[in-house]
Amino acid sequence: KDAKADKVVLKTPDKANATLQAGFKLQMQDNDSDYPALLIGNYIVGGGALKSRLADRIRQKEGLSYGVGSRFTANAQDKVGTWMAFAIFNPANSAKVEAAFFEELQKALKDGFTAEELQSAKTSWLQGQAQSRAQDRELATKLAGNLSIDRTLAFQAELEQKVSSLTVDQVNAALRKHLDPAKLSIVKAGDFAKATARAGTVPGK
Repeated sequence: KDAKADKVVLKTPDKANATLQAGFKLQMQDNDSDYPALLIGNYIVGGGALKSRLADRIRQKEGLSYGVGSRFTANAQDKVGTWMAFAIFNPANSAKVEAAFFEELQKALKDGFTAEELQSAKTSWLQGQAQSRAQDRELATKLAGNLSIDRTLAFQAELEQKVSSLTVDQVNAALRKHLDPAKLSIVKAGDFAKATARAGTVPGK
């Protein structure tokens, strides 16, 4: 079910850092046709650790966050997907972090990604999958999880092939179809009163 977007500010007195969590649910299963494209679209937006749109803008370029990123998941058995984003920052930078976050989302939706971004994301994601399977614990976890849903690693191989063949148009279309900033619920937690009192602004904004 669609949940109405909400915004919540939680007070955490005397905590040095603040955090922002944003997310929404979407109807998607991990075998849906748009899943590979949205998976890589999210990787470019914020899933690629230190190299992503959100990290480049909010952490590297503007130095507003200690850590920032996004995550997309879809269930293997039901059409239940989740897109989430996070940022950790100085409470005094709250408004700037939130503004930059939404600006980058809108820019990605409006202008789309470049061929270079897509190729870099595909290469990095595929390398990550291979490295994960090289770890005994990761591989055992994957095999055990497949048992409960009657899958083999053939599913993973097919997914990686689909990712390899993605085009810019496919990724841009999937992002515009499924990622809607207006549906995001946002929760910010921090000692905003102390930070804003110094700046002479309204707490929590």
